[in-house]
Amino acid sequence: MRTRGHDPGHQRRWPVGLSCRHNPRRFGAVDMTIPMPEPDLASAHFFAALDQGRLEVLRCGTCDTAHLSVLACDVCGGSDFTGEPASGGGVIYSFTKLHTAHHPAFADRLPVCGGIVELDEGPRLFAPLFGEESLAIGARVLVELLPVEDRKIAAFRLVRSAE
Repeated sequence: MRTRGHDPGHQRRWPVGLSCRHNPRRFGAVDMTIPMPEPDLASAHFFAALDQGRLEVLRCGTCDTAHLSVLACDVCGGSDFTGEPASGGGVIYSFTKLHTAHHPAFADRLPVCGGIVELDEGPRLFAPLFGEESLAIGARVLVELLPVEDRKIAAFRLVRSAE
């Protein structure tokens, strides 16, 4: 586990993802504890929406820029935001495939794929990716909200050309 932030006691855990080979259409609740992100003041809206089954962006009321988690707009400095549903679509901006489990919960799910997805609305987020055989920069993906214990995480699967 990696310690982040200025407070030595502060730890933020991020889910690395589930097996690239995993079929999210047959996915049930994860039966092993995996590290989950701890929402903070800036990300509370994002994680609350996920837990309610929605992927949302925060739209700046001043300049119309979309954000996932924010206290002040990094474009105009505004602080007036409105939550709105995201389309759930995006493209792979970057990705990686891990062949070593960096947490025991992922030992039987190797390889693990994760990447940065640029949503159609503009913001980017790191999330698990499914479809290791066809992962590519610029590939279209669609969000799948997956149950993990009593919460949900956003994962992305490749969009087939017929979808």
